[in-house]
Amino acid sequence: MKIIKNTFPVILCIIIITTFNSCSKSVDFCVKLDASQYSVNDTIYADASCSKNGDEYLWEPQAGLLMIGNGTNTTESFLIQHLTGSLSRTIKLTISNSKSSRTQTKSVNVF
Repeated sequence: MKIIKNTFPVILCIIIITTFNSCSKSVDFCVKLDASQYSVNDTIYADASCSKNGDEYLWEPQAGLLMIGNGTNTTESFLIQHLTGSLSRTIKLTISNSKSSRTQTKSVNVF
């Protein structure tokens, strides 16, 4: 019985530390594009593999972009389409895990 009494505080500390660490896994957002200026029919290569604690990725191209992949990986490619009157294109990315979710948009210039 004495062994149980002595090990209980140690086990309790381990449980508390494990719980604290698992609750602090917020998404650390990072996205890199291969350039900042493009032409119509160019391809944008986007990479979010530098992000931390992300389990799910959702890429959403806005008007004037055609997504080449399925939009659920750390990297994605987009084909720039003609869009009358607009000199920029926007990509929206949401990265999430069981504890948090973050969304950012990236814009590029099209000439």
